[in-house]
Formats: sequence, C-alpha cells, structure tokens
Amino acid sequence: MEGIVCTLPKARDKENLNPERTGLGIVRRLLKAYGECYPNLVKHDRRYPTLDYLWKRTVAGYGGDAGVRLILAAAAAPDPRPIWLCNWGTSHDGDVSSFKLCLDKKRKEEGEAGYAKFKARFRLSSEDKFGDHSSIRPPWPIWIDTFHPPQDGKRWYHRFSALTAKAGGFDLKRDVLTGHGPLGALYPTNTGLAQKEGDTMTFLYLVPTGMNDPMRPTWGSWAGRYGLNEKEKPRPYYWANQKDEWEGTTHRDNTIKRWAVHLQNDFRARLNWCVRPVKEANHPPVVICQGDDTGKILEVKAPVGKPLRLSAAGTSDPDGDRLTYRWFVYREPGTYKGRAEIVDPATPDATLHIPIDAAGRTMHVVLEVTDSGAPALTRYRRIVVTGVE
Repeated sequence: MEGIVCTLPKARDKENLNPERTGLGIVRRLLKAYGECYPNLVKHDRRYPTLDYLWKRTVAGYGGDAGVRLILAAAAAPDPRPIWLCNWGTSHDGDVSSFKLCLDKKRKEEGEAGYAKFKARFRLSSEDKFGDHSSIRPPWPIWIDTFHPPQDGKRWYHRFSALTAKAGGFDLKRDVLTGHGPLGALYPTNTGLAQKEGDTMTFLYLVPTGMNDPMRPTWGSWAGRYGLNEKEKPRPYYWANQKDEWEGTTHRDNTIKRWAVHLQNDFRARLNWCVRPVKEANHPPVVICQGDDTGKILEVKAPVGKPLRLSAAGTSDPDGDRLTYRWFVYREPGTYKGRAEIVDPATPDATLHIPIDAAGRTMHVVLEVTDSGAPALTRYRRIVVTGVE
C-alpha cells in the first residue's frame, strides 16, 4: 500500500450520512477504527500494515498538492515493481484528480520521454480516464475498466452488490455491523443500496487468491473476467465484456457468481479477525500444486493424447480443518474449446486427459480447495496446460 488519496472535499448530503463531512475526515475515521482492530488482526495475519504506516500515507486530494506529492514519490522510489492505481472516487464535485495533475506536470516539464517513463510505472484498475491521458501516446501498459460496459441497462459497477449481497447466507447485520468491532460498525448502509460495493471490483481485481494474475484480465478473478475493449484497440485496455458458462447458463454475471460465496466468506472471516482469538476464527488453506508452494500460476506443456498427473500433495489448513478438493477445467480463458476430462476431480491427486486435438492450445485447470471451518474458506491454484505433439 503506497498511499490513499481522498478525492472529495465534501461528503454528499443525503448520500453519505457520516458525521465527518470531508473526504479526509471520513477515511481517517475509518483508519482509527482499523487501528483499534489492528492488534487483533495482526495475530491472524502479520502482513496487516500498522495504523501509523497507513496514516502517514493518507492525504487529501483537494485543496493542495499532497496527493500529487504522494504519487510522484511512489513513482520515483527505487522499487522496480509496477504501481497499480485504483481509482473510484474522482467525480464532478471533487477537485481535479491528483493523478491527472501528475500526468499534466510530467508532460509539461519533462516532455515526451519523461512523460512516457512516468506513465510506464503505472497499471490502472479504474473507471477514470484521467482527462485525455488514456488516449495520449504512449498507452497505459494495461488498463482494466471495472465499471463498464452496460448490459441489460446496468453497468458492471451496479452488478456486484446484486450478485454477492446474500451469497453463502451473508447477512450484513450479523456478519459486519454487530459484534465485529469498530471497523465493521462503520460499514455504510445509507448510500442507496443495502450493500454499496460496486467499487469493490476495482480492489478485488488485485487480491491474490492463487487463481488470478492482474496482468491477465481474460483469465478471471474475484472481480470477474475481462476482455479487450473493442473501442480502444489495439491498446491493452480491458472491460467487463466476457461471459462464462456456469450452472446451465452463459452470462457475464457468471464471471463473478461462480466465486461469490467464496469472496463473501472471505469478507466474513476477516471481520471475525477484528475481534476473535486466533483459535476461534477460520483461516484459509495453503494450497500446494504440483509440488509448488509459491501460490503462483503454473504453466506446463503436456503431450496430447496422454494423461497429465495433477497433485495437491502438501496442501494444508492452518486450523487443522478437513479439506475438500475440486479440479476443473475453466474453459473460457483457454484456447482449446473442446471438452477435456479430469479423472478423480474431488481428490488431491487427479488426472487430466489431454485431448488429441489440443496441440498448440491451452487449457486452464483450476484446483479449488475449501476448508470445513466457519465460514468455509477457499483458495485456488491454476495450471495453464499447453498441448504439444
């Protein structure tokens, strides 16, 4: 987490009833609640950042240049990793986006070369086009629009809450608002939807589950599955125009519905971590695939017409829960569109039969592991199999 830039100088009346009325004030109120939960959260996962770490990196994106300075500093840091910028708050009643101001500044002061170098540091998971900068050369290395296109009169942004709100028996009052500490108590319920989480896909797109790669939007994630935006070709700009076949239907909604219970159970578990001792909460399984424990997507080549052994040996659960296994071919992301059979798909050791006509084609095999805790938690591994003669 490099920083949080709060974009609205004033909360919208009627839409947001938070007693704090500035963007920075609202976020700091949430951070204080997080700080109260932190001593318990870090017992469940040591990677949670401290309140002090987040507080120093949370600034107003209005009334000054704090947001601009934060973004420029992140881009200038020696860390070679790309920076993902997630934006869901720039709007007509806010100041100009701090990121747009950075882009304007770089283009004006450093010319085409400096502008291109700065732009190459970023990857976007965002609706915002930041003025003309998404059409000015060079293009972004990748841009995922988690809000569009519309379908059946609804933006993809509008579908998330409808698809996930009750998944797995999720209950907002029981699982978040009551008995889950000060952070859960601040969950907003006055925004026009019972669970306003349309922006969540912008963040979920980056959450590592063992199944997804943010640089491969067509492969699918907890944020759905994305394809090239036909209006933006040949630039690597993606939006939610893909469909999955699932439970007898083929629809864009299925790209999230198939994971809805899993992601909501994960949310429930993290709220439990805010208040419960480690032994009284559930934690996700650790999935080993083909002997690999890195959590990364695996890519293998396998002879056509022959079996490929699939192994989850070594997979474990930190709570000692019983595990269930499911191997399946995720057909849509692959280039092989026929049917490939997996033998013993509900066991740790399974076998994929590579079809004879799959030479030069890819098949995406997903290992899904779910524990028996409450709520049940799921993690995955993906193997991209290329058939060879």
